[in-house]
Amino acid sequence: MKIGLILGGLLLATIASSGLYINYLNDQIGTLKGNQAILETEIAKQNEAIENHLKQAKQQQEQMNTLAAENRKAMEDVNRLRKTFSNLDLDESALANPEDLQRRINRGSERVMQELEKLSDPNHFDEAPSSS
Repeated sequence: MKIGLILGGLLLATIASSGLYINYLNDQIGTLKGNQAILETEIAKQNEAIENHLKQAKQQQEQMNTLAAENRKAMEDVNRLRKTFSNLDLDESALANPEDLQRRINRGSERVMQELEKLSDPNHFDEAPSSS
């Protein structure tokens, strides 16, 4: 009978300790589920931040490509103008027809000023490129 009481007591102690351990594990599961929800939210935020960064990088790359193309065009224009001016004798042209030379210089200066105004506009890069 003593052995039965001892075994019964051990059985009750085992059941009680198992119940306590199960409660402890359930608390741990609840904490882990809460942590998982927080981590999933943070991962979603980080993924969104990464996507925004990639979009900005793509826009910057497009702007750099646009600027590079404009620079190439400007260099072609400079080279074309250098070639044109190297073939001209401005002194002789100015003496022969000063009004024509003045008109050409004024027209060219006006185009240069318009281009400078366009390039110095702070909203120049915010405009959507026209598809014409």
